[in-house]
Amino acid sequence: MISKQLAKLAGRISWEKRDADEMIFGNYNDYLFSVLDGKGFKAFITPIAGIKPDDLAAIRIYLDQHEKELRLFNYEISDNFLCVRIKERLMPMSSDQIEAMLGHLSGILSLYDVPADTCIICGQETKTRGLFMALYCSLHAECKDKEMIDFTAGQASQPGTRDDEEQPDAGSELEPEAEVADTNEKRDEA
Repeated sequence: MISKQLAKLAGRISWEKRDADEMIFGNYNDYLFSVLDGKGFKAFITPIAGIKPDDLAAIRIYLDQHEKELRLFNYEISDNFLCVRIKERLMPMSSDQIEAMLGHLSGILSLYDVPADTCIICGQETKTRGLFMALYCSLHAECKDKEMIDFTAGQASQPGTRDDEEQPDAGSELEPEAEVADTNEKRDEA
């Protein structure tokens, strides 16, 4: 079940809800995000296919340097996705706090010139959006069965991921097959 904070935000910014995966997803400042509830944290997952190695390194440095201000639980960079997990205190993050974090993360992506509409598999531009591995991203229909060009290769283990702590479930399980659904039509009507 989606938390009331995520449901409230999804309604306010016209995002989709996916109860089966307990997540909301949509476009924020031209970047695509999936947001999930975890045990004591919120996971913000965004595709970063097509990112340049220097920009990827700069994002890692930024996250490492701003760990406390962002209240990072940890982060992971793999399979062309960036997953940032934010600690929740006694009370869960409000819908306003979740939206503020979306604004902050989309600002970081923009600052480091992360392409917003690139296929998660090949890294080339596309306007077709859908779910791949249960995460919202851009994806060419013809790429869904192709091997991924991993723009994040070699970045999976970094100081932001605490290997000595038990890793959370939200955003860390990958489904073996792609579900491609063009969600642009619903966005255009809103």
